[in-house]
Parts: sequence; structure tokens; C-alpha cells
Amino acid sequence: MNRLLRKILYFVLAFLMIADFYLIFNAGNPNSFLRLIIADTSYDVTVTVVISIVIGIISLLMMRDGDQNSVRKMIESNTDYIKKLKTEGRSDDEIAESFLKEIGAGKFTSRFLERRVKRYIARIQ
Repeated sequence: MNRLLRKILYFVLAFLMIADFYLIFNAGNPNSFLRLIIADTSYDVTVTVVISIVIGIISLLMMRDGDQNSVRKMIESNTDYIKKLKTEGRSDDEIAESFLKEIGAGKFTSRFLERRVKRYIARIQ
């Protein structure tokens, strides 16, 4: 995810969080700003829940993308060393295990990252 899109998503996320906070405390209020869009107060809770779900989805997508980029960036910054290890005859599996041990990945984390790390290392020639 590029920088501009990430900044836009942060802005949208902040706006949605403020709106959601407002809607939580004004659900059912006949004088709420939501009356400009939806006249019926029975939809207030539904709108609030939908906005909360959208906030959760955007947050998870941004978090997921950040995690993937950090692993890829670490591998890319060590490309020369990985190439050197490959010329010495080390397999991708050995290099991946060594990488995961160096970053201090636990059992659950290493299982989660192992395939991704192997895929990135296999791309390096």
C-alpha cells in the first residue's frame, strides 16, 4: 500500500471513528445530525454497527499490509547476505529458519510467517 493511500485511509478512519463515537452517544436522539440523512431513529443502531464494522475492516487491512511489508523489507534489506548464503549451498528452508530465529519469532508466529518468508527468499536469485 503506497503512502498516499495509507494517509487517506488514516484520515477516513479518524473521520469514521469520530462519527461512530458521536452516533453511539446520540442513538435515538431526534436532534442528532444523522436526522439530516435518515429521518427515522430506528436505524441509528444499525448505522452505528455498520460504521463500526467498516472501521474494523479498514483497521485489519492496514494492520495486515503493514505486517507483510515489514517482513518483506527486512528480507530485502538482507538480500546480499541471503545471496551469499545461497552461493554457500544453504537451502531456502535453512535460511528461512535462521531468519525466523533471528527475529525472535515464537512457535505460533514462526508457523504463520514461515511460508511467506520462504516465498520471499525463493524469489531472490
